[in-house]
Amino acid sequence: MTYSGLYGILNNTSTKGVSMFICFDNEEIGSHTKQGADSPILSNILERILLALGKTREDIFTTYANSFIVSADVAHLAHPNYMEKSDPTNKVLPGKGPAIKVNANFSYTTDSDSYGVFAGLCKANNIPFQVFVNRSDERGGSTIGPVTASHLGIRSVDIGTPMLAMHSARELMATADFIHTSEAIKAFFSL
Repeated sequence: MTYSGLYGILNNTSTKGVSMFICFDNEEIGSHTKQGADSPILSNILERILLALGKTREDIFTTYANSFIVSADVAHLAHPNYMEKSDPTNKVLPGKGPAIKVNANFSYTTDSDSYGVFAGLCKANNIPFQVFVNRSDERGGSTIGPVTASHLGIRSVDIGTPMLAMHSARELMATADFIHTSEAIKAFFSL
């Protein structure tokens, strides 16, 4: 996801607004460090940037209201040896594009608004996408998206390149999904 984010911000065509690519440290241990997502570092940096641009405190809140975050972390492919672990109606398959990650308990930050924004972006750029939803009786993981969104109140969507055997010694993904995810992020930064 880091490569896709860098690719997107370095190759975008936008000439308006301020685009940012942010990587946090310590996500795997809960982001509870001074430089983690569950710290004030991002809000402090954003406030300093806006104040340096001559913005007022009110402008900072307006900027947050007009902003959008793509929280990007890999997504689970349906495992051929454990298909019963996947939601039966939302199997994420290789080569079908990035996954928009949805969870009714908001362990992912996607809501109907942010889903529509990212899905519309993909459709407008002919980028295939799919939806990842945990099986309702299986508790899944989370991302830093909900943490960041709750600190800032910025609209946010959780997406990811589908991957098989996440966190194992041999992770596997389809090249097409990697390319589609990178292009989707580039399209986002090009808005």
